[in-house]
Amino acid sequence: MSDLLFCAHYPFSSAAKAHVSERGMEIVSSYVDKAEERVHEAIVSGKVRKVPALSDAQEEELALYAIARMIVSCANNRYLINRYAVAEAKKTSDYLSSDAAAHPEYVDAVAAEFGIRFEKSGAQFLVPLGKYLTYTPRSTDYKLANREVAAGKVLVSSHERVRMLEEAVKKKIERELPIRAAFPEEVKASGARVLALLPKLEANVVKVGQENYPPCIRRMIEELSLNVNLPHTARVALAIYLVRAGVATDKIVDIFRGAPDFSEKTTRYQVEYLRTKGYSMPSCATMDSYGACVAECHCGTPLNYRANIHGRALKKEEEAKT
Repeated sequence: MSDLLFCAHYPFSSAAKAHVSERGMEIVSSYVDKAEERVHEAIVSGKVRKVPALSDAQEEELALYAIARMIVSCANNRYLINRYAVAEAKKTSDYLSSDAAAHPEYVDAVAAEFGIRFEKSGAQFLVPLGKYLTYTPRSTDYKLANREVAAGKVLVSSHERVRMLEEAVKKKIERELPIRAAFPEEVKASGARVLALLPKLEANVVKVGQENYPPCIRRMIEELSLNVNLPHTARVALAIYLVRAGVATDKIVDIFRGAPDFSEKTTRYQVEYLRTKGYSMPSCATMDSYGACVAECHCGTPLNYRANIHGRALKKEEEAKT
């Protein structure tokens, strides 16, 4: 597929790469500046703007995507790579949602990039089990126990089909970066400027007494600091734990700043709501059903971890002294 509109909407595609290879691409200062703005926008807002419906803008989009990847590669920072991949994937999701009606063949072509073939089944779609397990988000809603599975295929909605492809794009970009190549000095300088922004952003991620936190909670906080998009159930469980552990609201809000779709106003409201309502901490069994359990602590609930694990260790130390 050599459709310029398709290539501009999905610049990660093999068709887009072939188009750039055929037409050639000149790395000019104006493009480097715009590509740096694109990366900066991805870091700060977690989004990348969509392309105007003009052929010149579409050609430019392909160049900006390529140069942005070079800039991110020069910076060579895992936080930045994750943040950039999420932003590009979210833009892809927006296009897939609109193209599903206007250009359904585009959605099929994107799916084919990942070897996925969605079969229409009424208003829904069937997808091979292996592809489903590879490209679905970590969320209770996508666990096989909650899905309709038959003859090695899983039934998904139109929204879930788009969500799977968004996840596939994110993983593809994360996997391909950083690019190992020699880049022009101008691009290297841009990468250095972008990298200089990161300490200020990462400083917002506060680590609060995590030495006594259970492994599941430490993992979630670590993933947030790397801009991993936690499922809703995991976010709620983490917020409840931190509230019940006596962490101040401001510090909890700072921990959640790493979320790709972070909103301070929404996060603060939800934390205060959980604090007011006094929700109980989910049990370890429930955390396991969320896909959030990462160790066999046998605590019953993450809130018991300090007493069960550290308490036993302290008791052994005291017994050894006597």
